[in-house]
Amino acid sequence: MDYINLIKSRLLLSDVVSQKVKLIRRGNNFVGLCPFHREKTPSFSVTDTKGLYYCFGCSAHGDIFEFISQTEGLNFKDAVQRLASIAGVELPKKTYVDTHNKFFSILELAANWFTQNNRDAMHYLKQRRISNEIIEEFKIGYAPNSGLKQHLNSLGIEDSVLTSVGLITKNYHDYFHDRLIFPIYNIFGKIIAFGGRALNNTQHPKYLNSPENRLFKKKENLYGLNLALAEIRKKQNVFVVEGYTDVIALHQAGITNTVAPLGTAISLDQIRSLWKFTNEISICMDGDNAGYNASIRIAELALSILEPGYTLKFITLPSDKDPYDICDEMQYKGQDVLTILNNLTMLHSEYLWNHINTQYQYITLSPERSSMIEHKFIQYINAINSINIRRYYKNYFYSKINSKNLKKQTPIKSEYLHNKSPELIQLEQNQMIILRIIMEFPAILNHPIFFEQFSDFEFTDVSLEQLQHNIINLTSKDKELNKAVLLEHSNIVNIILQKTQILNSQLIDEISAKNMWHNVMLLQELSLLEQEKTEARLSGNLDIEAELIIQIEQIKNSIQEMQMKFIKTSA
Repeated sequence: MDYINLIKSRLLLSDVVSQKVKLIRRGNNFVGLCPFHREKTPSFSVTDTKGLYYCFGCSAHGDIFEFISQTEGLNFKDAVQRLASIAGVELPKKTYVDTHNKFFSILELAANWFTQNNRDAMHYLKQRRISNEIIEEFKIGYAPNSGLKQHLNSLGIEDSVLTSVGLITKNYHDYFHDRLIFPIYNIFGKIIAFGGRALNNTQHPKYLNSPENRLFKKKENLYGLNLALAEIRKKQNVFVVEGYTDVIALHQAGITNTVAPLGTAISLDQIRSLWKFTNEISICMDGDNAGYNASIRIAELALSILEPGYTLKFITLPSDKDPYDICDEMQYKGQDVLTILNNLTMLHSEYLWNHINTQYQYITLSPERSSMIEHKFIQYINAINSINIRRYYKNYFYSKINSKNLKKQTPIKSEYLHNKSPELIQLEQNQMIILRIIMEFPAILNHPIFFEQFSDFEFTDVSLEQLQHNIINLTSKDKELNKAVLLEHSNIVNIILQKTQILNSQLIDEISAKNMWHNVMLLQELSLLEQEKTEARLSGNLDIEAELIIQIEQIKNSIQEMQMKFIKTSA
């Protein structure tokens, strides 16, 4: 066991955090007021089993070392030493922390040398209208044909060390030559590797990254994340693009919540990592066939990790464009670029349906073609692990194929209540009730439990889901939330008000609103348990079925009690 894991095994995160934050146990977790931003109600959660903390208000998160670093202003090395002394772990005089710091220093020296030699690269950057400020911020440099090894050797750094960090080859030649150089940083702002772009068509490959080593693993890092993290947390959205130049162009346009994978398609682990910082990821690959195929692969692979409350979106650029081209054509005007990207964006479910649908471009479908489409989207549905999301995707796909088979010539005014089962209609009615409650009593979301329930609540309709995201964004940014504000964000609000007119005389105060809210949540839980009970019976798990029957009866009793309470408060 290494020193990091040994320290973690001896200390409970809640014990360390409780020295600075008053914590209250809530189930298996602890909650308290966040130490990283001012708040009146606790949204800071600590989980000992995972050794992680997370704030639902400001998205601050991390492990025990990150907590000490942030609250005491320590670097990672000092945080390790501080917690080692608390845990009674004796660190040898030279730990891997010292080795890492040595490597970081060498890579910083190399980056400085590359920037001092970037005159030959400036012409290329100026042609692409990259500003001096961005060049300096990203520390873009140039690797000539030789010279780095000799420079670092002159500073007393041995070839074995330069090989370890990927600056020279095993034959002791400079690893990068005649390339534009992009330093690659870890999340803490330390240089861990470099990316090199060829400046002529004869040099291959076009893009070359440092070889992987103890500091650098391609699939564990994202280009630009160190500069994007604050804006990602603030905007609660991140754009994932293909290359260094795409990231740099969007940053120059002021869209700084942008990152890129390092020479490979974004992995599931990287998607999970980004979801720790934000609940919304927008994938924006290049508009060529390779970019489209990469996006489809991501969309299909991501099915297995979909979770309630987390959104994946896809931006389809014109066939001859990449994000840099869009920024350049819009003269790096951020709002214009965002407008184009938003107009080209689809939700994950829409994107997959559009992918299937492009293979069957007919006004109506024959039974044979319908069965082919159904076979494909059932493959997608079966790949989803979440029971909730699987059900919603299934309803969405079937509603789409049904609407495609309709031969009506008149346009449908509203998507609601068309081609949907009674169960789905009831489900969407409950979703509208939740949104209506928030319209009438927006302060209910100031309570962390209600906010978390709302953030995790699944909406089957795209317009309702978009309204949910708008509400979450407004609440997270402490902006005023009321019906007038929501009407500015979505026309769906008028439909919700119309469909929930029956509540006009029932939502008389916050108590009745909370009772109705809890009732909807119980109905949702009941629906899930009923489905699990059916699955248990079909699979022959009679013991599990018996346990689920007991739980179902308990929830039905709770719903009955809740309804009686509502009747009394409304009387």
